[in-house]
Amino acid sequence: MKLNKRLLSLSEMVNEPYDLVWDCCCDHGLLGFKILAGGLIKQLNFVDVVPEITDKLALKLQQHGHHLPADVRWKVLCQDVSEIKLAESALQLPMTAKQLVIISGIGGDLMIDIMKRLVTTCEDLHLDFLLCPVQHTYKLRKVLRELEFKSKAERLVLENKRGYELLLISQIEGQAISLTGSDGLWKSHPSATIYLKKLMTHYQRSVIADKHNQLNQSALDDYRRVEQRYL
Repeated sequence: MKLNKRLLSLSEMVNEPYDLVWDCCCDHGLLGFKILAGGLIKQLNFVDVVPEITDKLALKLQQHGHHLPADVRWKVLCQDVSEIKLAESALQLPMTAKQLVIISGIGGDLMIDIMKRLVTTCEDLHLDFLLCPVQHTYKLRKVLRELEFKSKAERLVLENKRGYELLLISQIEGQAISLTGSDGLWKSHPSATIYLKKLMTHYQRSVIADKHNQLNQSALDDYRRVEQRYL
């Protein structure tokens, strides 16, 4: 089973023995399958809102699940990610149990909407999120700070001429979330300069197109400071 760089990096960031992992917007299920195959995670829920995807995935797991460790369990759920039952699942786990929610492959605006809804349902839960938006990461980071999330780990992946920021976050532990990315993110990839230049070009165009959008100007100014500091 060959994973692309983005999915492989996400799987590598799941390095704690979480009691339950949610692979949301799971699509083909390769990420969740890889995580279960590693043996560290014993229970995982695949989640996607498209019935055709979850039906196909359930069949695939039925056919190939015997390749996974004998002690792992999984469910395939067809539902909106923002409606996953985190608190209800916590009641079925040990008191000290820890859950991880992975959300990947969607835009930053949609991810913001999902996080705003989920955060109202997970008070007092021991919970991490692993996020990988395909765009609007600056805006997402700003909202995550407002929601009082902290950064536990970050990584940059460049693939097919696109850059992806991977963020492992928690409301309980970690460092303050940077709007432009942690030291570790900018030092994690030798070609980070390419990604930064693309971000700056995007926000330069956005500022020209809409001079009244303060977020775009703030992002451009902040990424210029990143260029001066790291590159």
